Amino acid sequence: MQLPNQTTRTACFSVAEIATDELVGEALLWGIDTHSRAANVGISLRPSFRGRGFGTDVVRVLCRYGFTTRGLHRLQLDTHADNAAMRAVAVRVGFRAEGVRREAAWVDGRFVDSMVFGLLVTESNPPVARTSL
Repeated sequence: MQLPNQTTRTACFSVAEIATDELVGEALLWGIDTHSRAANVGISLRPSFRGRGFGTDVVRVLCRYGFTTRGLHRLQLDTHADNAAMRAVAVRVGFRAEGVRREAAWVDGRFVDSMVFGLLVTESNPPVARTSL
């Protein structure tokens, strides 16, 4: 695991369920810009943990880390427009839809739209999560 610091542009984490210490997936803040105090949010969950609320917990923990520990002002989350689960997580955590990048990604032999969500530190209020980074 890479230990993040103020000069690192990426902070990577393993995600574990607190009750069982089982690996849930991975999470990261990437493209960290210390001048503009902004970063991008990314998560990947093991299939057996999807649909159980872990995505929301992981994104909340990343937001808390980004805003509280790293002193960021803005976080951005990009997802494919047809990824209803990730769009719902973004909205549940407080991200606002900011736009659609038309046919921005090549997936399974076709172009798909990408959605951009943003969250400012003044809009965040992450509660305690069931997962740890």
